[in-house]
Amino acid sequence: MDEHDLIRLRERMGDQYLGRRLHAQVTRILYLVGQGRGGFHYENVEVIMRLLKLLLRVSGIQAHGKRNALDLQVRENRVVLPTLPPALEGIRIAHLSDLHLDGYPGLGQHIAHTLADHTFDAAVLTGDYRFYTTGHYDRVAQELRALVPALRAHAQRFGVYAILGNHDFIEMVPVLENAGAQTLLNEAVALTADDATLWLVGLDDAHYYGTYDFAKPLRGIPPNAPRILLIHSPEVIPEASAHGFELYLTGHTHGGQICLPNGFAPLKNAHCARRYIAGAWSFNGMQGYTSRGVGASGVFARFFCPPEVVIHILTRADLGHSETR
Repeated sequence: MDEHDLIRLRERMGDQYLGRRLHAQVTRILYLVGQGRGGFHYENVEVIMRLLKLLLRVSGIQAHGKRNALDLQVRENRVVLPTLPPALEGIRIAHLSDLHLDGYPGLGQHIAHTLADHTFDAAVLTGDYRFYTTGHYDRVAQELRALVPALRAHAQRFGVYAILGNHDFIEMVPVLENAGAQTLLNEAVALTADDATLWLVGLDDAHYYGTYDFAKPLRGIPPNAPRILLIHSPEVIPEASAHGFELYLTGHTHGGQICLPNGFAPLKNAHCARRYIAGAWSFNGMQGYTSRGVGASGVFARFFCPPEVVIHILTRADLGHSETR
């Protein structure tokens, strides 16, 4: 990020927000302690990751774990939103989370190829674009240039939107936006069709940096307007419900990434109830979906937890097909 990018972010977000974000990032370099809902992170301890990689290699399952991590599934999830305007009935939103694009060469193109035969009106990226939590952005930028234009070609109706995750410094914003993904930093955007509006609200990371802010984006939204929340982790669910959100789209957990044969995740990696760490859920009438993620972190391997892109199909009425498939 050059001086001009920093000036634009300062003008856009203000000194208070940008100062808090940069201060939290400096703290984040310590790897283990942050400002948000998160605490200890095993993937930030190099010796643990080395031991895990060694275990996968000597056990002979490393290659199998890699194949699993590349077995990207595309699922559809029908979501009933009674306040959805009729003009937006059936809108399809592709949800990608935890891409960790520099974790495997060509991953951006692999995702684009997997989605080539699918249709959607908008795409949302809910954070974590690089494999490690520090380092350069060159490889991430290269993979984004292969992926985002492909997403935009599908999502011509409403476009591609992104938020930041706990792996993402504020310097990721110009990388995302140069690739064509509008990044929401405690901001809202209106998806409009025939004078009907659905609001997307994108908050900054709650898990590590703690720089999310509900009040700022909601000031410009009518009180009863339908709204969807994009936030990296499933850790502010009660707050989101209290602010009137009807749909909460998130990720961060990878669904466990390395699970037991029954799909149980030994590590849920989020301060929330276990029922919120993967798939569809509800809370006080608010619908939610926690993505199992596209990529992998720590080690590029998955077991009993395939990566996924979810296409959420929004409808005003329950047609009896609300389960993910």
